[in-house]
Amino acid sequence: MTKHIDLNHSLEKYIIDHSSKLHPVLKEIVNYNESLGNQKKLQISISQGQFLQTIIKTSNIKKILEIGSFTGFSTLSMALALPDDGLLISLDKNSEFSKKAKSFYDKANENKITQIIKPALESLKEL
Repeated sequence: MTKHIDLNHSLEKYIIDHSSKLHPVLKEIVNYNESLGNQKKLQISISQGQFLQTIIKTSNIKKILEIGSFTGFSTLSMALALPDDGLLISLDKNSEFSKKAKSFYDKANENKITQIIKPALESLKEL
């Protein structure tokens, strides 16, 4: 038995079409990442972001630690699913991507995200 499901385009489209609408800023992140060429592969899929939101909401999760945020798609997806008193700490060493991600968080008025920009091993020791 396999440990993962390979999603073909039709199945991916079905999941997206039957899930909650994508937040406008999340759409903007997807479009921005498309312009980055090969680096766009660092973004999780839209259906994975929607799945993370479902897990967060159904499990009443209030705190998240994310290691590696790229331009913020997964971070913002998860933060939007957190309750008002939730907190997401995002660790990433790339200041350029982190700055771009922060611009998206600000645009979405999302204040549950704390960014730490340095190597994750250093951040984890401090946390």
